[in-house]
Amino acid sequence: MATTIAQIGGFELWDILQLAQTSRMSIKLSVESPHGTGSMFFQGGNLLHAVAGGNEGDDAVNIILDWREGSVSSSQLPENCPTTVRHSSIVALLMDRARQRDEQQRDRPPPPQPSPPPPVQTPYTATPTSSAPKFTPPIVASRPLPAPPRPPVEAPVPSPPEFTPEPAPELPPDKELSDMDLRAVKVILEEIDEHLGGGLLSVDIISKASGMSLAGINSAPKACALFNRLSEQLHTALTKSEDSLARGINKFIIEGDNGLYIFVIELDERHRWAMLVDGARAQLGMVFVIIPEIQPRLVEAIQAR
Repeated sequence: MATTIAQIGGFELWDILQLAQTSRMSIKLSVESPHGTGSMFFQGGNLLHAVAGGNEGDDAVNIILDWREGSVSSSQLPENCPTTVRHSSIVALLMDRARQRDEQQRDRPPPPQPSPPPPVQTPYTATPTSSAPKFTPPIVASRPLPAPPRPPVEAPVPSPPEFTPEPAPELPPDKELSDMDLRAVKVILEEIDEHLGGGLLSVDIISKASGMSLAGINSAPKACALFNRLSEQLHTALTKSEDSLARGINKFIIEGDNGLYIFVIELDERHRWAMLVDGARAQLGMVFVIIPEIQPRLVEAIQAR
C-alpha cells in the first residue's frame, strides 16, 4: 500500500529526495503529475532506477524533476531492481543538472541585435548666390577692459573640531542559542541515542522560525526543514480544528513502509524535538517511555538562561 508523502506544490521534490538519501531509505517514490507519472527507486539511500512514461534512467530523472505540481507517494522497493541511472547521489545529480543548464546556455546563439534606425534625411535647400561684392568691416583698435573689482577678503572660518564616533555596541548572539544550555541539551541527546541502542538515525532540536537544527546528532538540514514544515502544517490544521481534543495534540508520529518512524514533539512556542528512528533496530516501546521522561528536561535546557 502506497503512503502519500506530500504535494509537490507545497514541498520541493528535492527535499523529499534528500530525505530519502540522508535517511538511507530503501523505497520506491511514485510521482503523479498532470504531465505524467514516474517512479524513482532508492536502495540504502542511493538512487538506482527511474522511469517516466517510456523513458528510463537519467532521461526519466530529468523529466520528473521538471514537474512542479502533483503528489508523491512511497511504497516498498521491489526485488531485483535494475540500475539505470548514472548518479546514485542526489548531490551529484544536482551538480550534473546545473552543468547541463550551463552548457545549454553557452550553446544557445545570442539573440539578434536590432539594427539601428536609418538617419533622418532633411531636405536640402540651396543658398542663392549673389554677385554683390562682400563687405569687409574696418579694423578698429580695441581698448583694454578695466580690471574687475576684487571681492573683500573674509576672515577664515574656523573648522569644527574633529568628531570621533563611539564604537557601536556589539550585537547579542542569536536569541535562541543564547537562551539555550547547549551543553545540557547535548548530554540529553546523547542519552537518547544510548537508550535506543543504535536505532536512532538522527535527532534534532529545530527552530520553528527558521526550520534549522540548533543542536542534534547526525543532523540533516533538508530533513529538518521538511520535518518542521510537515509539523507546522499539522499543528496549524489541528489548532483550527473545532474538535477540542484535536487542539490539544502536540506530538506527531509518521510511519513509513520501510520501517522508519518520524517523531516530532512540540517543546515550546519556538522549538520542536524531531527524531528519525529505525523500527527494526530500536525498541519502539522504549521510545514511548523516554519521550515523557526527556521532554521536560529538554524544555528546561532550552529555556535555561
